[in-house]
Amino acid sequence: MSHWRNMFTDEKYLGSHNLEKDGKYDSVIVTIENIYVGDFLSQGGKEKRPFVKLKEFDKPMVINRTNFKRLEKFFQSFDPQTFIGKQIVLGVETVSSPEGMVPALRFSTRALPVAQKPELPEAAMSKAIEQVKSKGQSAIAKIEEKYTLTAEQKEILENL
Repeated sequence: MSHWRNMFTDEKYLGSHNLEKDGKYDSVIVTIENIYVGDFLSQGGKEKRPFVKLKEFDKPMVINRTNFKRLEKFFQSFDPQTFIGKQIVLGVETVSSPEGMVPALRFSTRALPVAQKPELPEAAMSKAIEQVKSKGQSAIAKIEEKYTLTAEQKEILENL
């Protein structure tokens, strides 16, 4: 179930509701496609504001000083052009605003999560054994580049 705001197609900007799934906010790894200054349309009228376009979303995100400071810290650069093409985690934090405590999009300054390698399937173990028999210990290293080996699998392969 997604947030009710996702039902409105006239939502022009990325918001915290875009990261909401089943009542919880999921953090996502995003790629910065562009940073630019554009027209921000609100109830107060039109004003110039900075935006970031993320490859993973159709809508641009209005970017504030807090998020710029986080980008600067994460990428160790004050030049927004150096952020383009790079990845960062985007999440939601509760912040104080004139409306009270509200959810807000925030970039994380933590390191990107490392992708977990899948375990070597038992069905592929016989092929791995053949590779180790023919190519030796270097085959184990190649297998471990792609898969995580259980302790039992590693012992079998190393004892060949």
